[in-house]
Amino acid sequence: MVYIKISILSTGDELVEGDILNTTSKEISNILYSMGFEVSTHINVSDKKDDILSSLKFLFENNDVIIITGGLGSTNDDITKEVVAEFLNEKLVLNEKIYNNIIARYKKFGKTPNKFIKKQALLFENAKILKNDIGSAPGLYLTKNNKHYILLPGPPNEAIPMFKKYLNEIFSNFDAKKIPVKKIQFYNITESQLMSKLEKKLKNIKYSTKLELAIGPSIIFKDNPEKINDIVCFIEKNFSQNIVPNHFIKNLVEKLSFKNKTISTAESCTGGLVGKLITDIPGSSKVYKGSIIAYSNETKNKILNVDKNILEKYSAVSSEVVELMSKNIAQLLNTDFSISISGIAGPENSYNYPIGTVFFGFYNKIYDKIIIEKKIFSGNRAMIREKSAYYSLIRLLKLFL
Repeated sequence: MVYIKISILSTGDELVEGDILNTTSKEISNILYSMGFEVSTHINVSDKKDDILSSLKFLFENNDVIIITGGLGSTNDDITKEVVAEFLNEKLVLNEKIYNNIIARYKKFGKTPNKFIKKQALLFENAKILKNDIGSAPGLYLTKNNKHYILLPGPPNEAIPMFKKYLNEIFSNFDAKKIPVKKIQFYNITESQLMSKLEKKLKNIKYSTKLELAIGPSIIFKDNPEKINDIVCFIEKNFSQNIVPNHFIKNLVEKLSFKNKTISTAESCTGGLVGKLITDIPGSSKVYKGSIIAYSNETKNKILNVDKNILEKYSAVSSEVVELMSKNIAQLLNTDFSISISGIAGPENSYNYPIGTVFFGFYNKIYDKIIIEKKIFSGNRAMIREKSAYYSLIRLLKLFL
């Protein structure tokens, strides 16, 4: 069997200048790796002809499949097709059918077609056209000199669905290695704490570690199930309080749905992020009744019915306040469970606690049980908010479901 090597070349000034993250490469790599294909290289390159050409030459020497994202649009800096055409000595020809489809799409959405859109319909004669179900720029797949080239649009919401749509058709011709992978995600423990306890037991086992900044470290085992069985059992026995269930937010929604239970949230410093994470999951409307973003003390008092004297005596960042927030939101929205969050995300701080201090209330109305927790998170404002949101959902899942 012959195993292929795959590379991803992403074009765009916005990538190398740090304006956006390259989520497309990440998602494509995850998909390919799960199928048993090796992705050898990621390259981000600017919208400059010489940079794209030099990257193509490098990748050509070491890879069998080159996936190229970005630069298929209609603007002057969208030059990927033209550079690839020069590199492969291929001609770009106007595809009348695609051109008419693009014009029709523009008119459908009330836009006026312009002279620049014709550029998107200039395609390689010998390439397979990859239909774009989201945007206007089609992708392309062609083979030359025993190398395979896949050209995808830049926006992730266009590139990833397109890649998935043609994935099996393109990659079914290649041999894949079956890579046994088991990932264990942890929270409420640092990477160094974890590895200090597991280092000796991980000897002679193929694995890698990954740090999800907003959640915690994970271990990804890449060895035979029989070989890792002992260490997995050891981890599950000794770190059960730190293990995060796979797809934990989806898991939470599914468990609530199965039990026919509901949840609500009362958020202060997270500003609705917990609700956003829940509603990202399809079907969450069956279990999630809603949220009150009680950012000010006035809202905590007037909408969530948190007593003004309690707020003045203990401050908004306190166990007393999150207890009332959690209980009251469950009563207001008539839910079985609730989460409340109030903390200091910074950078300003007018409280007696350090920045990163967050109080949580987890309420089980069925048994009238309230659990209050206090955490101190590191990081900037955005990271503290994100850590708080993820922590709250993990804790509710582990405490009550």
